Amino acid sequence: MTAATGRRRYHPYFALRFMRRTLLLYLVPLVQVLFERDWAALSTALAQDAVLFCLLAAVSWVMLRASSWELDADGVLRLRWDLVVSFERTVQASQLAAVQIERPVAYRLAGASRVTLYPALLPKGRAVTLCLTRGDARRLADCLMPAPAEQHYHPAGGERLAFVLLGANSLSTLLLVWLALRQGDTAAEQMAWQQLGQAAAWAARWLPAGLAWALTVWTFLFGVSLLRSFGHTVRYAVWRGGGVLATRGGLLLQVERRFRLDRLTCAEVRLSPAARLLRCYPVYLTAGCYCADDPLFVYRAGQEELVRRLLPGFALPPRRPLSLRQARGRSPVFFAPAGACLGFFLLLLLEASWALPAAVPMLALPAVLCAVWLAFSLEGWFLEGAQPFGRRLTFVRQRRLSLRLVCVFTPAAALKITQTPWGVLRGRANLTFAYPGRLHETVRSIPLADADACAAFLERNDPYENSQDHPL
Repeated sequence: MTAATGRRRYHPYFALRFMRRTLLLYLVPLVQVLFERDWAALSTALAQDAVLFCLLAAVSWVMLRASSWELDADGVLRLRWDLVVSFERTVQASQLAAVQIERPVAYRLAGASRVTLYPALLPKGRAVTLCLTRGDARRLADCLMPAPAEQHYHPAGGERLAFVLLGANSLSTLLLVWLALRQGDTAAEQMAWQQLGQAAAWAARWLPAGLAWALTVWTFLFGVSLLRSFGHTVRYAVWRGGGVLATRGGLLLQVERRFRLDRLTCAEVRLSPAARLLRCYPVYLTAGCYCADDPLFVYRAGQEELVRRLLPGFALPPRRPLSLRQARGRSPVFFAPAGACLGFFLLLLLEASWALPAAVPMLALPAVLCAVWLAFSLEGWFLEGAQPFGRRLTFVRQRRLSLRLVCVFTPAAALKITQTPWGVLRGRANLTFAYPGRLHETVRSIPLADADACAAFLERNDPYENSQDHPL
């Protein structure tokens, strides 16, 4: 039982979401002024914008007054709309997989928080977003998904630097990895920016203008991504308690996320090139219709026990490379995307070598990246597979330059086994994991016996077996 809140109003920022979506309407009166350069009509257009603004502000105020929310004693959140017609949507705490509280700078100045509720069985587009006061947001999260602190994890030192580098999600992190391995945190960051500046100056002097601009833009975007990732790790903490896994942190954008452990969909470890060089591995979490964009935490090689403490039951799939004889029967689909891109750029290089030699360096860079991509596809050709491991269903999936080790938590996952004519001849099949929330992942060209073993494992662990609530 939870304490009822009574009917409450949203924060005024709730109306600003509607105002933000109507920004293009303010440009309509200015179109004629812009194209005809009729500056005398500018005052008229501005007056029309002012009237339009007042009208939309009045509509926003009506929306704010007509909507409300209430949490009853049974833990059911009721979202109401009372204007002309009455509408009510209910959200049960037991059906939530994750709760997220965001507080950007503008929200903190106004004492507001943006709360997003992620149901376990609905698609991502059905997540509920509310704009509440800071106190209401904290109270609502504590009632729907209380997270008492028991076990903490704070990234520090090398773990924090690895968190920043891996969270930046850019190939340019390889330039900082070598520095991170040899220097302390502060020295590595300072030297990294100096090296990036020297690289940009070298590119501008020696490379063609187009390639120099491309590298400069790439460096700038990487710097933005690095700063964003650094802001994410400020005052960052992960803890578990009361059947809930929670995280909190951030500098400009303060974010708190809570996950129900019994509603977790899967956890994956992404072995990117930077992660392998640093020997620090990021863990990403999926719960219901929530799919993580940032790593939950980073652990060093040999710290698997930390992962199991925070995620009870987590199991890493064994990486057992196939022999050349075993892998020979796999479908060539592994090499199709990278091979097609590499062939395209090689043809362009061949054409440019005699028609436009100045463009050869510009085309060589993407060709090299495609060649690296093809090399990682070869790794997936030997390692990709799915099998039960312990009490979990696990699989290894190669995607672009990362090898993803996935542990499936939900016993409600569905499997689809498909075979192409090639697969029928070779005794292989594609296995698609379909999770609640309309998320799916495909493991390609695995032995048909492994696919059948995964299906049999799910049948033995059917959550609806011997239950009166079976969906069929």
